[in-house]
Amino acid sequence: MKRLILGLFLIIVFSLGCTQPVDKIDAPIWDNLTIFSERFTKISIENNTDSSVVNFYHRGSFFAPLPKDTKMKIDTIKVFFTEAEKDTIYSLVNDLIIHPIETKKHCTEFIGHIELNVNYGSFEQSGEYSSICDWTTLSDKTKHLHNILKRRVKKIYLGENSNLR
Repeated sequence: MKRLILGLFLIIVFSLGCTQPVDKIDAPIWDNLTIFSERFTKISIENNTDSSVVNFYHRGSFFAPLPKDTKMKIDTIKVFFTEAEKDTIYSLVNDLIIHPIETKKHCTEFIGHIELNVNYGSFEQSGEYSSICDWTTLSDKTKHLHNILKRRVKKIYLGENSNLR
């Protein structure tokens, strides 16, 4: 009887001693993220401030280049995202970087381009989609991302190449 009790006690102690508590690994806190759409629009979102900056670069085009000795014009506006919107944007951008979407249709290198960058302070993640015709309709995630951005940045081109569908 003593051996049975001692055996059960050792089994219980051994089994409790072997299981280690599992700590939940927190996702790293991001400092800022950047979305660079079609090489014309750069959206910079800071995690710890209430405003974000949108730069629109006027570079000219192949058919209408900027005149010589003309500096590129840059329009800058401030945009305000809610905390929920920033969290959703981060989640979508992070997912688009970690789980790339396979494209079904390819365009020339000049149509359909988005660069995504998340900075965590000590490291950063980035991803780039190019020659994808219209990044805003690439997947449900990109549609959702575009809808959030377009809600706040109304009059700036974000890659809507609807004539290519």
